[in-house]
Amino acid sequence: MSEQHINIDTNLGPVGAVVTGIDLALPLSDGVLNEIKNAWYQHHVLFFPDQDLTPTQQADFGARFGELDIYPFMKAVDSHKNVIPIIKEKDAKMNFGGAWHTDSSYLQKPPMATLLYAVEVPDEGGDTLFADASAAYDDLSPTLQRMLESHAGVFSPKVVHGQGGAYADLAAKSSDLGGAYGGADSGRSDFAESEVEHPLIRVHPNTGRKSIYCSRPHTHRIKGMTREESLPIFDFLQAHLTQDKYVTRFKWRKGTLAMWDNRCLFHNALNDYQGQRRHMLRVIVQGEQPY
Repeated sequence: MSEQHINIDTNLGPVGAVVTGIDLALPLSDGVLNEIKNAWYQHHVLFFPDQDLTPTQQADFGARFGELDIYPFMKAVDSHKNVIPIIKEKDAKMNFGGAWHTDSSYLQKPPMATLLYAVEVPDEGGDTLFADASAAYDDLSPTLQRMLESHAGVFSPKVVHGQGGAYADLAAKSSDLGGAYGGADSGRSDFAESEVEHPLIRVHPNTGRKSIYCSRPHTHRIKGMTREESLPIFDFLQAHLTQDKYVTRFKWRKGTLAMWDNRCLFHNALNDYQGQRRHMLRVIVQGEQPY
């Protein structure tokens, strides 16, 4: 087992940390893994630069944090069922993940962790924004906190993946997302219209901190309200949590692995690199049902 110890740099912005001094392709001791977990709970997103990982090695590292899950709307790479390619070709216009959200919050047990590895990145653009949903919750008024905590949200993939959703026509475009997107036309149409209930404010099971959890793309409406009535609330919360004081902008380099905590962090992949190719590999780790 490796006797590595991590170095942590927190100077990149309001949330997140860069971790160096570690090779994720090597087996990690329980002590090093605990160092990583503690840093992850504290900083919400960790960036590991200068890694050289195969899809299997990326998945093996993710599996140290929990059971790996399968993303329902994209095809995995041939070498590993839990690793999906996220590719934007030079001629593609739409990118994947280009709105503020937490990953797959429409699942009964949404992923607690996402691990994204940079295989090829554009010379300029393609950064990802990360927003601290815990700090943003802390700064809401006590009255608004109590109101949000008393309501549940109806979460659904339909806004993005359903019939007429944002990605409805991607399945027919081989260049968009590298042809890996399956969408609602690949036998997943029933699931694409499904709904589950989660709290609008969730509690982190490891830290006990509360975070804003609802989002415009994945929360269809507040339970007992229409979507039209709910959207102004979602819009306010998004505008609040995406203030500069909560947001870190991360510039990718080839070989960087990012691991973020979907239970307390929003992210937004910027689509500002038209005419350039971006190739990432993604792994998700199943979480618990939000409460």
